[in-house]
Amino acid sequence: MILVAVTSVAVERGLTWRDAQAQQQEQLDAVEAAEAEVLGLITISAATTNEDLETLIAGATASFRDDLRAQADRLREEVVANEVVATGEVVSSGVVEVEDDSAVVVVAARGTVDNRNSAAPEPRSYRLEVRLEQVDDTWLVSSLRFVA
Repeated sequence: MILVAVTSVAVERGLTWRDAQAQQQEQLDAVEAAEAEVLGLITISAATTNEDLETLIAGATASFRDDLRAQADRLREEVVANEVVATGEVVSSGVVEVEDDSAVVVVAARGTVDNRNSAAPEPRSYRLEVRLEQVDDTWLVSSLRFVA
């Protein structure tokens, strides 16, 4: 009888641990996707604008992808005309919320922006709220918004 009880407790704890590990991995995957999209947004260059925009678009859900594509030509023209070179790095990020197939992640980043009108690269700080949806086991960004 004691052996059955101990075995039951061990199985229950093992399943709980496995569920916690899976949930933690889901959160890590969501954070990675959010960070990649933020980097794609703040790291763009006149020399690689097409590739930069395609990478950004590839990490988006269908509806957000449509929004990005609608703005891509104007953004490309501005980046190329102003000879923009923007680089960035993620400073920190954290999960605000995860539910079923959606997540909200806040990403803090910093970088520099240089263009034909600046004497030297200008430092920038960014904080973005990134909303994600899981589509076919892949986290995709459904919206980005700058927050204070």
